[in-house]
Amino acid sequence: MSPSGLPLRELAVAALCTLLVGVAMAMTPPLPGDVAVARAVQALSPGTAWVPVLVSTAYAPTKFILMAIAVLGAWRLAGTRTAALVLGFIVLEQLLGEESKSIFSRPRPSPELIAVMGSPKGFSFPSTFITLYSVTVGALVLIAWRSARGAPRTAIITVGVALLVLAGAARVVPGAHWPSDVLGTYLICLSWLHAGLALIRRGDTRGNLQ
Repeated sequence: MSPSGLPLRELAVAALCTLLVGVAMAMTPPLPGDVAVARAVQALSPGTAWVPVLVSTAYAPTKFILMAIAVLGAWRLAGTRTAALVLGFIVLEQLLGEESKSIFSRPRPSPELIAVMGSPKGFSFPSTFITLYSVTVGALVLIAWRSARGAPRTAIITVGVALLVLAGAARVVPGAHWPSDVLGTYLICLSWLHAGLALIRRGDTRGNLQ
């Protein structure tokens, strides 16, 4: 633990992930392997009818149910401070997720390279659908990994990881995002969530020692 009680290692990792991923996204659209992986994911998908069903969970009113489950689940697993942290990340995601795309200005996938459904608008990174799933489903996975035990831990992590994978596929299958958009968004969001959870844990540890 640092003298200040801050989880400096976790914060440094999150900052480094943000810097490296951000630079890569801004400078190299698409990344090496993006086209091949996107084509493979699209080929493996059993059609596209399931995509709008899952994507609709990021819009009102369904998204509020997802948010409520995340906050209440965090409270049940790890207490009020952790629930407040998750709520804070959700608020930040809602306020800044879409606006942050202009920082990186990464173009959407080209229909000349992969199959693209419709005409996706705007920029591709970060994926706001993935940022929402990161601060809700991803948050519960991290909290369960740190705080839960036994069958509940296994169930939350298994279901949560499956949902995160499906969420990622739901953005690649229609050609709305490159695989690196999905992975980069997850990496940044989850690294900051991990740092936030470490901060709470360090604070609890210091309180117990005093």
